[in-house]
Amino acid sequence: MHIRTSLAAALLLGATSLAAQAGTLWSTEGFDMPESVLFDPANDRLVVSVMEGAPNAVDGNGHLALLSRDGQVLDTNWATGMDAPKGMALMDGKIFAADLTHLRVVDAATGALLDSLPADGAIFLNDVTTSGEAVFVSDMMANTIWRYADGRLKKWLETPELNHPNGVLWDEGHLLVGSWGSGLQNDFTTEAPGSLLSIDPASKKISVLVPDVGNIDGIVRLDGKLVLNDWINGKIFTITADKAAIEIGSEPAGLADIGAQGGVLYLPHMLEGRIEAVTLD
Repeated sequence: MHIRTSLAAALLLGATSLAAQAGTLWSTEGFDMPESVLFDPANDRLVVSVMEGAPNAVDGNGHLALLSRDGQVLDTNWATGMDAPKGMALMDGKIFAADLTHLRVVDAATGALLDSLPADGAIFLNDVTTSGEAVFVSDMMANTIWRYADGRLKKWLETPELNHPNGVLWDEGHLLVGSWGSGLQNDFTTEAPGSLLSIDPASKKISVLVPDVGNIDGIVRLDGKLVLNDWINGKIFTITADKAAIEIGSEPAGLADIGAQGGVLYLPHMLEGRIEAVTLD
């Protein structure tokens, strides 16, 4: 299945590029399928996961790149030895990156690949978040959440209720999960939209916070507000106190795993090969 070709054909063709609501701070091009942006506070820089090819290709081309906070490229191949890295999280001076069937562990200071932990039975590891004590990883195609702690990666929760889990965020003692939706097609569109879910870590009970939002990719906190995005149509939403999704921005199709820091939202335009920094206030 030529995922990359079908994605571009179905979504880029005819897509209208709309500016962020309050303005672009900078936009940096030159990446081949960037999927996620992570702010590294200890080193005051941005880490970008670059798939360098199809999202499901086991080709050894994937890597992590570095950008300054003002969008200057610091290192295009900072951490290598990956296939198609996607979501990332920081814990204990290490970057944890989801890479198809492995969780890659990278030294956040040097970019050295410290470990590659296999997730036996995984199909499409996608996003990563941390509680500060453990790391949680979504498998979009296997309806599974994995948990890493004390050097071991284990299957934590597997259920169709996850409905193709993509974005994850540890938030206020719960694991938030953005489901992609049901009836998944080859071009990653769905027959029905996904919802924002909340999982109680003790009981593993799943609750629907906001139903039928869309094909949810990234989930972040921006200035205290919960913000998420839809990959298929590029829409950006904030979640209100009464659990409603309000559209606050619109970008081209293929907006992947967003990042946030200091009032700035970092947008990986996967199909366009660029990273954009915007403010939405």
